Parts: sequence; C-alpha cells; structure tokens
Amino acid sequence: MRSGRREFFKAGSIAAGVLAAQGCATSGVAAASSQPQQVASFGWEAGNLYGNGADMYFEVLNNIVLNTVNIDVSAVILAATASGFAEVLCTAGVSRQTVPAFSNSGGHLYINLPASSNFGAVTAENPNNLMLYYSQSVAQDQFLALTLKTWVPGDGTASATSRQILAYPSLSIQAGDYLVFHMDHQGVSLDAEMQVVLGYSLT
Repeated sequence: MRSGRREFFKAGSIAAGVLAAQGCATSGVAAASSQPQQVASFGWEAGNLYGNGADMYFEVLNNIVLNTVNIDVSAVILAATASGFAEVLCTAGVSRQTVPAFSNSGGHLYINLPASSNFGAVTAENPNNLMLYYSQSVAQDQFLALTLKTWVPGDGTASATSRQILAYPSLSIQAGDYLVFHMDHQGVSLDAEMQVVLGYSLT
C-alpha cells in the first residue's frame, strides 16, 4: 500500500508541510487589494477512508486575492478492530482555468498540479541508502499540504488525531479558476473531516 500511495510524490505534488505554514505569513506573492476582506467556508467528511482518497472542488466566480486559509482536519478510527499505523494526507491547490485533473493511483485520487517553472527538479542526497519517497518537481499553486499521523492500539485508546493550519497564500485567483481539496489514507480505517475557512478580497 505504501508504494502505491507514494506514487503521488513522484507525480509532482509536495510532501506535507512545505507550503502550509501554521501562523506564518508569506510576503509579496500578490498585490494587496483595496477591497475589504470577506470570508467563506465549507466542510466535508470521508466516512470510510481505508487505503483510498477523495477530492472536493469548486469554481471561483470572481477575481480574488486568497489572503488566508484556515483548515481544521481531524480523524478518528471507525472501530477498534486492529492495531497499527494510520495516516491522512491533506492537500489543496488552484487549478487554473480548468476543472481539476486527478491521478487515481491506488485509489488515492491525487490532485494533478503542474510543476512550477520557477524551480528546478528536486534532487536527493542519500549516501546512507534510506528509503526515500518524494516529489521530483515542485508543484505550482499548491497552498496546503499536511499529514495527520497516529498509532492505533488494539483497544483504540487515544488514537484520534487533529490539526489546525492557518496559511497566508496571498494568491491571485481569476474567475474560472478552481479551488480543489484532497484527503487520502493509509493504514487502519478512519473517518476524517476537513473544515475550511477562506479569507479573500475581490479585485
């Protein structure tokens, strides 16, 4: 299962935590808007994550600057049937002027985002012959990447996990672009939920 799951890293997405910064602003990515900031939100839940994944996306109908993204993700086991590791990978990005495309590698349904033309290929330095799983290119317009990990004991005690991320992408987004959000899983079966609050200004 791990080798199939990690294929998405080779396809050009970014490992958890590279572009999502908890409480840390980025600078100068998009021009500040003179319009007042507005907020919008949505949430979704995957009730039977078990070596699979799903996505949600919606079209942006006006030109905006996406100032902030506040995302809360939580996961809990469905039943204490087995001990083991459990992981939920969450990503989000912008699909420019087209409905998002997905790669259904092993049922995980990863987001296909283009490689950034502003960065070279990712290169590993691995003299100790570690087993590495990583993207070979830097994905463009991915503004969130986080991973929930937990160990599930046989009786399920203390195996729930959650994380809240506040990111400041400052992305210029045009009418006709799409925002797309992803969750996928490996390990012990989970229920996972993502709640999203977007802070944006019209331009």
